[in-house]
Amino acid sequence: MDKFFLAEETLGYTTSPDPSNTDFRFLANGSKNVLIDYQKKVKSRSGYTRLGAANTALTPTRNSWSWETSTGFKAPMRFYDDELEVYLGTVDTEEIDAWKRVRSGWSTAEMLRMATWFDTTESLDFAVFVNGDDNLYAWNGAVAVVSSVTSNTITKKGTTTFAQNRFFTASNRTLINVRTGTEFTYTGGEATTTLTGVSGDPTADVMVAGDILVQKVITTADKPSANRNNDTIYSFQNQLVIGSNDDEEVYISKNTDYTDFAFSSPRTPGEGALLTLTDPMIGAISLGSSLVIFAGRSEIFKAEYQQLEVGSALTETINIKKLDVGVDQGLLNPECLVPIGNSVAYLTNETTLRLISSPDDIEGINPRTFSNPIKPDFDAEDWSNAQGMWYKNVLYFSAPANSRVYMLNFVEDADGKIKRFWNPPQILPVRAFSLIDLDDGNGQQLYGHSNSIPESYLLFDGASDQQYDGMAVADKIPIDAKAVFAYNNYKQRGLLKNFDEYYIDGEITPNTSDLICEIKYDFDGATQMIEKIIDGTDEDILEGSVGFNSLAQQSLAINPMGGLLNAPSDARRFRTIFEISKEDFFEMQVSFSTNDVDRYWAIISHGSNAKLSNRKAINIKK
Repeated sequence: MDKFFLAEETLGYTTSPDPSNTDFRFLANGSKNVLIDYQKKVKSRSGYTRLGAANTALTPTRNSWSWETSTGFKAPMRFYDDELEVYLGTVDTEEIDAWKRVRSGWSTAEMLRMATWFDTTESLDFAVFVNGDDNLYAWNGAVAVVSSVTSNTITKKGTTTFAQNRFFTASNRTLINVRTGTEFTYTGGEATTTLTGVSGDPTADVMVAGDILVQKVITTADKPSANRNNDTIYSFQNQLVIGSNDDEEVYISKNTDYTDFAFSSPRTPGEGALLTLTDPMIGAISLGSSLVIFAGRSEIFKAEYQQLEVGSALTETINIKKLDVGVDQGLLNPECLVPIGNSVAYLTNETTLRLISSPDDIEGINPRTFSNPIKPDFDAEDWSNAQGMWYKNVLYFSAPANSRVYMLNFVEDADGKIKRFWNPPQILPVRAFSLIDLDDGNGQQLYGHSNSIPESYLLFDGASDQQYDGMAVADKIPIDAKAVFAYNNYKQRGLLKNFDEYYIDGEITPNTSDLICEIKYDFDGATQMIEKIIDGTDEDILEGSVGFNSLAQQSLAINPMGGLLNAPSDARRFRTIFEISKEDFFEMQVSFSTNDVDRYWAIISHGSNAKLSNRKAINIKK
């Protein structure tokens, strides 16, 4: 009986070691658009489907947010060109299911960034924005659908009041008809379904049933300071932290007024503050009780709030300390700063991926570098406008200049031990990420926003990359999926081997009739290359259907990114042995690939019945 030397699991993706000196169970350079699942199978990735209408404008989606408001209203937002849009599902019993404009006229040369802040007067949280100028912008997330109008009233659909839909009762009572862009003010009726004292005459605007209303974005000029551009923003203990690319100062607002940055001496808790760094602020995040601020290319600061009593008065100090970090170990950009529970992952200017769990981890040799297994990929990548996201125990980072997404999986076993592995690069037209809950029973799902046009996609959905015409699929884009395993020298690097059979088992769908298995003999196929085809319609190699894995059977530690978590319903197990004429070799490399629409396959194990050759490599002796 021949013995097959099998790779019975896929351990991850690595490109740092020489591919001929790597465990043959790893995927190597050349792999793309395949994923390693929680069962350690390697499989073709799922596709993506568009959320909302098509848009051919050649402007990328530059930023996005998943704002789950204090009242439970979910407001996924995206920013492109000069537009800020919100995705609306069902509002006031109306199924809208479309992206709608919140505000236009933003600077197209600057990034729009957002933080949330809670207003006790309105009892609402606000989304507060900066856009590279000396203004602060705030939106309260108010949306309603028109039922009827008169010359001075607006009645909404549904049974909730305007106030319950988040419309202001005390602040700037201005709303906008999204369809026409017309502004209206009102003086009362917020506690009912009819606004009164409406100025602007809705009938003159031809406002009709079904029109969508949003509260107007509030613009507060010259804050924190006149003629100072606001480029970065963060919310810490309900105080806004504002930085500029033009100076080293960081302004902190009061916790009761996001537009007030004044403070007294001695400073009382909740007042504003002014911090001075040695480089412009790039981003900020909280770690425990500390505010961590990244500045310049190589600087990180820790700010700690400390309260003490001076006489009978309670005062508060903010102590800021510059941490000892290496050259270019600062934050690449604010969008690459990703909170993970009590830890933070971020891309540095080196460029590497680091993870810290406390400010003390930043200094010395403590920062953990997780990108070393694929350092050649990181070094060669263009990380311009990169963004990150944490979703279901996977870290995602986009490299939009080359339409690639990098994924680092975290797996915790029953003993609490955490293992990490990289997946091969995914070729996806993505720049920004967000987690969107459409209230369809699927919970939060991962969406990517296009790096070239104003479109958003549900990632890892279906078996093809898809474009939509309205609600029907107009075209499907093939997924070029390739799993390239490291070389295998059977632990006899300097001796010739050969085999005459190659065993493979896995999963496949009937329409996958062209799964290519390529075998390279010696480095880059120097001796020979052969191709074999695995056909999903070949009943000789097919076995029973792939069983559905219920939630109780799935590992919650690595529930990979949704969409085709399990094999498609028509997938079947296959098992095949290719008979191949013997050819002597030192090492061999195997890959599996498809490049078409609606393909699904997974490789569970593979390997040959290799034996030492009776011949010696006389030709290389000198």
